[in-house]
Amino acid sequence: MSVFSKAFPRSGVLSLKRGLNPRLIIIFTLLTVLLTASVILLWERVLRPPYYHWVARNYPGAQNAEHRYKLEQRGEHFFISMAVDVIVVSMLLAIVGRKQERLVAANEQLAHSEKVATLGRVAAQVAHEVRNPLAGLLLYSEHLKSKLDGKTQNGEAQLVDKIIDTINNLTATTEQILNFARPVTLAPKRLDLNTVAQDVIQLLSTEIAAHDIETKLELDPSPVAGMLDEPSIRAATLNLVLNAVQAMSNGGRLTISTGTTGGTLWMEIKDTGAGMSPARVKEIFEPFNTTKSRGLGLGMPYAQKIIQQHGGQITVESQQEKGTQVRIELPTNGRNAQ
Repeated sequence: MSVFSKAFPRSGVLSLKRGLNPRLIIIFTLLTVLLTASVILLWERVLRPPYYHWVARNYPGAQNAEHRYKLEQRGEHFFISMAVDVIVVSMLLAIVGRKQERLVAANEQLAHSEKVATLGRVAAQVAHEVRNPLAGLLLYSEHLKSKLDGKTQNGEAQLVDKIIDTINNLTATTEQILNFARPVTLAPKRLDLNTVAQDVIQLLSTEIAAHDIETKLELDPSPVAGMLDEPSIRAATLNLVLNAVQAMSNGGRLTISTGTTGGTLWMEIKDTGAGMSPARVKEIFEPFNTTKSRGLGLGMPYAQKIIQQHGGQITVESQQEKGTQVRIELPTNGRNAQ
């Protein structure tokens, strides 16, 4: 944590509702006094001797004594006041800049959350309205299949099977939308990210082998464990690893690393796939925004939702033709950010 972070906490420089912060005033006053003393010491020990020497050399003699005195005093006052003013103003500008960055980030996060919530509500309503008719169509199709069993040619029977498969795919899609829009209730318990990584690799082993992908696990020798909601963390990790696998359609290397830093658990998922442009990385957490021919584009937004509800964060770094790295950071105590 920087000096500015300690001296000027996130509560802000001014609060319009609460007025001036007494603690902030005291700290800022002490800093100003300390800076002023430092500037005076710098002047007395380093700058004054050569400056006084320059004045005496350019304005010699008793007749210039008063002029020398004025130049010495004015030079001293000018340097000390300007130096302190510049330092103090720089500090204030740094504080204002930090607050502005936080405000912009907060506004962007708020806009993103509102957009996600709106899309989620609309999609959930559509999915809800579609789910019941799909259930009816599935029931009718299965009833039709039973009626036609043994009475039609194989081609016609296969046509009914295709209808049933299509309905099942649509039903799975509506369930995925509803799961994304539905609030997640966390039930934290002790969970080791090393175990999650190993289980996900085993679950996707068939698809990994089909894409000719080399897997490398760089797991911390000690448990990377914390109070986490197991189903949601496993689902989020599965989505992230599946994205990495699908990005390497012509083979590559999948690397999963885990570790702990202070009170934070982390997992990194790296692939050597096609990578993404900076513009695409900015859109990666937007719901229903996907470049895949199949899929809804809900994998990354769902993962972000789960990680944030645990009080953690997820970041993505990617370079085209070099691959992508996704990093998850989670608090060990499983704090719910909501």
